[in-house]
Amino acid sequence: MRTVTVELRNKNALRLLKDLELANIIRVLDKDIKAEKTKLSSKLRGAISKERAQELNEQLNQMRNEWNNRDI
Repeated sequence: MRTVTVELRNKNALRLLKDLELANIIRVLDKDIKAEKTKLSSKLRGAISKERAQELNEQLNQMRNEWNNRDI
């Protein structure tokens, strides 16, 4: 079984989905996406590896040091 998100683009679409639910083909889960308030950090968790995150952190620190040590 798989869960998918569907955007209804027509007022008749929900009725068609309900008919499929009555035929035991699908199950409709009413869920308002706008009501979800998930932190961005939890959505992106695991998007890059720990090793890559460490590399990026080291590069960022190097750039900060270069910026602070510049001669103007």
